[in-house]
Amino acid sequence: MATIKQLILLFIASGLLTTCSSSKQSVSQPAKSDQGTEPRVTENYTAAFPQTDVSGKLKQAQQSIVRIVATGFYENFTFTDKLVTLQDIKTNGAKNIASNRNTFEESTAGTSIILDQNNRNFLLISSEHVVSFPDTVVTYYKGDKYPHEEFVKSMSIIRRKSNLIYTGQQIRSFKIISTNEQLDLALLDIELDKINNLDQYPLNLSLGNSSSLQLGSFLYILGFPKGYAMVTRGLASSSESWNDRFFITDAVFNPGISGGPILASRDNFNSFEWVGMVSSATATHEDVLVPRPNSDKYSNITQPYRDTVFVAQKTRINYGIAQAIPIDRIKDFLSEHEEELKKYGYSLSQYNLSK
Repeated sequence: MATIKQLILLFIASGLLTTCSSSKQSVSQPAKSDQGTEPRVTENYTAAFPQTDVSGKLKQAQQSIVRIVATGFYENFTFTDKLVTLQDIKTNGAKNIASNRNTFEESTAGTSIILDQNNRNFLLISSEHVVSFPDTVVTYYKGDKYPHEEFVKSMSIIRRKSNLIYTGQQIRSFKIISTNEQLDLALLDIELDKINNLDQYPLNLSLGNSSSLQLGSFLYILGFPKGYAMVTRGLASSSESWNDRFFITDAVFNPGISGGPILASRDNFNSFEWVGMVSSATATHEDVLVPRPNSDKYSNITQPYRDTVFVAQKTRINYGIAQAIPIDRIKDFLSEHEEELKKYGYSLSQYNLSK
């Protein structure tokens, strides 16, 4: 009889322990549920890998970027018969004393972000180096027997420019409103023939905070590398490698992605903020021998090259080291030109630049 009572008491005690354990578990469950329905917003941008589908959000951001191509057409003069100075060229005219004369063009491609719309006009922002060309480029003879930057080797003078934007439905010329070479930023204006069925619109993202980027913050970068609409990813570097104008990311950089927006998240990728813009990559330069520019006679398949050989500079990109413009510098640039943009009918009030 005593044994039966002991078993009953043991059973009751076991049930109480199970009930207590279940009660402890039930307390922790709401926290997980709340985290799923209402993501916690952190001070810094997350360094975790996305564990949710963000394709729709990236697609929406991608519809706010367009591809741009700028081309500068130059006339080039070389001076090999005799030593000439800039004053000689100004006095006699480059075409009258040049040993050789030819034409060439320089093209740059990039990405621009739609910021605002005023009827058929769109305001865009991009990298300054994508849309700007020097009016004159002068090279000098170098060496121990030549005074520093005195005798001109060649002079290239820009004759005209072409600025084009590709919306997917239209190719139109754009106008440069303002540029800042130091920040590598440019504001552009474009007027389209029609906007019906145009599946592009101003960027609908909050402007973030550069100081909230931390070591390893996960970044998405959108743009048109080599002309293709693409998305890539990268990690923000440590703040020790930053300066006032750039931060560093290991995102893969290809020509054409300059000007593309950089996105980051504070709430486990349930939403994104605009935290910067791709600017450039580090690169090395080397001199190579090339045929005469615009030589129609040369075919490297059918005949050996027997014309004059020229020296050109080839750029090799160091992939995985990309420089990005912090959003704080972009805010400063936009605030500086806010009144000027009002003359074009644009408003940036949706971006809360005063904050």
